[in-house]
Amino acid sequence: MLDLIFPYYLWVKAAHVVSVVVWLGGQCLLVVQLASHRQVLAEQGNADLLSAVEQRCLRLVVNPAMLATLLLGATLFFLRGPELLGEGWFQVKIACVLAMMALHGAIAATVASLRRETVSAARIRVLQLAGLMLTATIVSVAVIK
Repeated sequence: MLDLIFPYYLWVKAAHVVSVVVWLGGQCLLVVQLASHRQVLAEQGNADLLSAVEQRCLRLVVNPAMLATLLLGATLFFLRGPELLGEGWFQVKIACVLAMMALHGAIAATVASLRRETVSAARIRVLQLAGLMLTATIVSVAVIK
């Protein structure tokens, strides 16, 4: 059975890695954009164009990449089998992925709130740092196992 699945498994794994790169890279760039948005808002008082760009980036790139990452990751899990649940590295990875999903929600909320109000620089720094730390942990755990 595994002989039939193996060629597809590698393609699914490759697509999963690509979607992870797009999702996490998009989140990192979006947070940098939020910092620029905050600065322009403070200096000029109007950043409608930046808000539109952020909304489009979230809606057209980051959200679909997150969905693809989760669906492809679930596919990989079902192809490998439930024995992964007993492995410590996988439990750490799942916890970090759940935290990354929460971070995604926090970034989306920040994008929405910047349309209405000013967001603190500290909040943006926390989003940046959390994203980088979670990305480093997820990649390290997945590679080292």
